[in-house]
Amino acid sequence: MAEPFAVCSMCRKQLHFGDKVWRCSVSTCNSGRVKLVFCTVGCWDAHLPTARHRNAAAIEEIARKDGAPAKR
Repeated sequence: MAEPFAVCSMCRKQLHFGDKVWRCSVSTCNSGRVKLVFCTVGCWDAHLPTARHRNAAAIEEIARKDGAPAKR
């Protein structure tokens, strides 16, 4: 069984190291205590109405053990 990395910030699905994850390109979603991570682009898209971003993109990454997912 794969080791847990985090849970999706929208649907709460468990994500594991080595999984493809999505992050928001907006710095306030990835700074300080708030580090949003999503299991699909659909979950990322679902956070946009409450986040009120002007210009955002979903960034595809791979969950790594060093804490910073690798960009693809």
